[in-house]
Amino acid sequence: MKVAAATGALLERSDEMARIESALADARTGRGRFVVVEGPAGIGKTALLAAARTAAAEGGMRVLRSRATKMETNFAFGVVRQLFEPPLVEASELERADLLQDAAGVAAGLLGLPGARPADAPPSSGVDPSFAILHGLYWLCANLAAAGPLFLAVDDAHWADAASVRYLAFLLTRLEELDIALVVATRPHEAGTEAGLLTTLTTDSSADVIHLAPLTRASVVRLLEAGLGRAPNQDVVDTCLRVTQGRPFLVRELVSALTEGGIGSDVEGVGRSVRLRLGRLPEHAGRLARALAVLEQSDLLQAARLASLEELAAADAADLLATAGILESGRPLTFVHPLVRDGTYSELSSSERAQGHRRAAELLAEQAGADARVAEHLLVSEPAGDHWVVERLIAAARAARKQGAPDSEAVFLRRALAEPPPPDDRSALLLDLGMAEASAGLADWPEHLQSAVDTAPNAAAAAEAAMVLAHALSRVQRYTEAVEVLDRAASALDPGHAELALQLEAAAVLPALNDPVTAPSVAFRRERFRERAASDAAAPPEVLASAAFVSILTNEPAETGADLATRALLAQDSAGPVSDSGPWFSFAAWFSHTTFALLLAERYAQLRPLLDASIAQARVTGDGGRLAVGLRDRGWLALRRGDLSAAEGDARTALAATELPAPPMYRVMNGSLLIKVLVDQGKLDDAEQVLAPLDPEAGSGFATAWGLRFARGRLRVAQGRVADGLEDFLGLGADLTRAMISCPSYLPWRSEASLAQLALGDRESAGRLAEEELGLAQSFGTSRALGVAKRAAGIVAGGERGELLLRQAIDALERGDAKLESARASADLGAMLRRRNRRIEARELLREALDAARGAGARLLAEYA
Repeated sequence: MKVAAATGALLERSDEMARIESALADARTGRGRFVVVEGPAGIGKTALLAAARTAAAEGGMRVLRSRATKMETNFAFGVVRQLFEPPLVEASELERADLLQDAAGVAAGLLGLPGARPADAPPSSGVDPSFAILHGLYWLCANLAAAGPLFLAVDDAHWADAASVRYLAFLLTRLEELDIALVVATRPHEAGTEAGLLTTLTTDSSADVIHLAPLTRASVVRLLEAGLGRAPNQDVVDTCLRVTQGRPFLVRELVSALTEGGIGSDVEGVGRSVRLRLGRLPEHAGRLARALAVLEQSDLLQAARLASLEELAAADAADLLATAGILESGRPLTFVHPLVRDGTYSELSSSERAQGHRRAAELLAEQAGADARVAEHLLVSEPAGDHWVVERLIAAARAARKQGAPDSEAVFLRRALAEPPPPDDRSALLLDLGMAEASAGLADWPEHLQSAVDTAPNAAAAAEAAMVLAHALSRVQRYTEAVEVLDRAASALDPGHAELALQLEAAAVLPALNDPVTAPSVAFRRERFRERAASDAAAPPEVLASAAFVSILTNEPAETGADLATRALLAQDSAGPVSDSGPWFSFAAWFSHTTFALLLAERYAQLRPLLDASIAQARVTGDGGRLAVGLRDRGWLALRRGDLSAAEGDARTALAATELPAPPMYRVMNGSLLIKVLVDQGKLDDAEQVLAPLDPEAGSGFATAWGLRFARGRLRVAQGRVADGLEDFLGLGADLTRAMISCPSYLPWRSEASLAQLALGDRESAGRLAEEELGLAQSFGTSRALGVAKRAAGIVAGGERGELLLRQAIDALERGDAKLESARASADLGAMLRRRNRRIEARELLREALDAARGAGARLLAEYA
């Protein structure tokens, strides 16, 4: 199709249309493209998108469109629903079943999309469904594209809800592999909480950004002449250019204003123009227009009820308004342009607006599933201490939470608190608000969570809120503050709350483990807590999980920590489903401590089915936090067992999950895992690329960065930068020592540092560190940790003792199901024997190591062997 045909009546947009045509052509051949159309209100973005839709349809593409509105800014996935509801409604039962397979069906069920099977049970407040929804919507889009190329058009994206923008950003990273052209139209520099998200989307390196320029004088003259029916004089043209700044829609509105005897600019001018046009229409047309300005868009019946019109009268009014160029023809009722709606709305008094929105909320509340739309109207109504308003806003907040939209949840809860609610409900709402803000990364969560603690009705409720606040503080590495919050809450409890006090102590000792500065101050408490938890037959799972983690990291015998972790799992089974009262990261915390303890204790046979089941459950329920934890631990398990391909797959999936509003620590931890895998695979450039955005975190000194620093050290040594690698290992060791963490199964920094020291010629220092790790590994008592330590000690020692240690290392690593580490030790022993001229035995060991390395895809080891 020719560009000229596509542009039709568009003026001075042929180049822009050609760029969109190019994107459409690429999408039709399997190369997804992303185009951003940017410009101020009235510049012609909507008209250009309409021409693009026509071009796409004529080119054989399926067109899915959506248009964001002011009134649905906080309606979670509102833009996404507009895109995907029509094709699901239009599909046959068989087609719908194909579209909604697996992950797509889970997401559609959580969002209540047409034809989707409802989720087996609504997600609890302890579940973060963000990843499942975004991942599932990606597959729904991919399934649609598999049937034929898609054109996705999103207009007025500056008003899009945050959840939808987040989805578009998620889709964008995978767009190149799909037959999809995505075109987003937006105004620049729109203020609001979603501006940051939208900017991230529209400034992506893959975006072809089209900045629409104002019309030239010649085109403005053409529009004026067409509208006025005569050639305009130069003064009129000058005035038009000054007032409209060359924006086509405003030029056309100015023509109407000139014929009505008035002239103005932007919303005020459009408002006067619309008012004059409405003044010539029957009274019922004006009532419908004003009602629709409140609703923004609506079906005929709802608009009629708000305008207090009979349905037939409303239908007649809609026809009159369409003829007058105020409404689009057809249904649902929609203004021809947002500026026309804004102009009509600006003519209403503040009391008329407030009353209109309150009445609209009451009407919409009669519809099932309209919680978010009801709440949108209540957001702009006047607070009046109305319990019904509070209830509706809370219902909308809960719906947003269950759909993985904490941004919207926070907006609704803030308004509920402003109503205000009954005093007894205030603390609980503040707690929910703070959790939503913490999940969304919004700035006010510390203040609101602290207020929830301060306004709690009793000490026990304050303690529960304090644990949530401490969790949130720990997520952003404010560990000292987290301990202080928990200690204050514990001091206010009376002796009758012994179990709650133990839970507070469990929550307090863990942040200290993550912070070398805080750790010494709670060293005695940590030991005492571990003993109390072990002796308490009725200890809850959170306490036992914390005790297991403490036991493992402080290098008590592995059996002790593994037994505590097993008790935590049994206690959770006895307790039943995870509580609905905590934030989504509460489960992730205790489960992570339990599974990581089992991982370090090398209870692999017990651990793997736990992780598989948890990951499967996370996918079904849409729990992004649980998924990130499960994938991380399963990835580390695969790496320890020498399955590099599985480890890489889990790490990359987990990193995709943590693109969401989840703790950055998951991104760092999973990034560390991926770097280690890539180093073993010999993909050093890829590892450096993964490291680059994470590198600033490596020097934080906190637990979240320890694995990253260890991985960076391994990468530097592999790159031949041995001194830099040694610096990382020794710096990590200093942090772990200050934090009083000595378990060699966690991060064996001593063995890695000793090998780096040996390579740099410092055999004495290497020997000290290698022997120290060997002693710790013997105390810990697991095969893999002992094998890793003996390998390093054997390489450093050399001679007869070195050979003996390496043989013992191979035996231990084989017992510990550490195939890759065993192959490493075999290669080291083979190299040692070859140097000692025992070539036949050396050749066999090196052949075995080479076969194992090739089978695992460990290129570096294969090259060494």
